[in-house]
Amino acid sequence: MASLNKVIIAGRLTKKPELRKTPNGVAVTDLLVALNRDYINLNGEKQQEACFVDVVVWGKQAEACTEALTVSSSVLIEGRLQLDVWYSKEGDKRCKLRVAAERVQFLDKRSDKVEGYANKAKSSPSLKNPG
Repeated sequence: MASLNKVIIAGRLTKKPELRKTPNGVAVTDLLVALNRDYINLNGEKQQEACFVDVVVWGKQAEACTEALTVSSSVLIEGRLQLDVWYSKEGDKRCKLRVAAERVQFLDKRSDKVEGYANKAKSSPSLKNPG
């Protein structure tokens, strides 16, 4: 049986990305993306709901995101679902489903700064996501 793990989302950041490095020196950042959905309920009233998605970005793309994006920046993300599993200090198993970004596209009006970072991330050799 074939399988497919592909995610495409577009939304706005709810916080500014912060760059960190793994012990091996690989750049990584986490994004929290708000996805809004407008709909009409059974009473004919307009409603809106938000879904918040955790995204992890690696390598040069993580560096570009940290430099160019801020709160409420619009992004389009292509990636895959990833299940992170760890154990708390008390020994309880914890799980979190998030998107591992393979491509992050900045959707806001292009400034020279954003354009430069987008080109830098695009032209750099791609790092495989360690996760």
